[in-house]
Amino acid sequence: MSGNAEEGIARVQAAAAKSQGAQGDGLRKNQDKGIAYLNERILIFVFSIAFIGLIIVWATATSPFVLYGSFASVVLLIILWGVARIKRIKRIEQVRQRQAEDWIS
Repeated sequence: MSGNAEEGIARVQAAAAKSQGAQGDGLRKNQDKGIAYLNERILIFVFSIAFIGLIIVWATATSPFVLYGSFASVVLLIILWGVARIKRIKRIEQVRQRQAEDWIS
């Protein structure tokens, strides 16, 4: 998606969030979502660079300690990433459940 399209979507969402609440609470929530999305994009970028570095290490390393140590760290990081994703999914489900409760009332 181009930068202009993202900007247009952000403006429409901000206007809708601002019109929802007189105190501006809707706008703050919208900005928090945008920050969380930006943090996720930065994290993916950092993981991509780390993956490229890991491939370079595996291609050039001759020591078995470096190879097996990096492999063990990759396995550990994948497990930690999976746990973090599960926690994030549960948190999103809770937020959506609260939103659904607000819509019902």
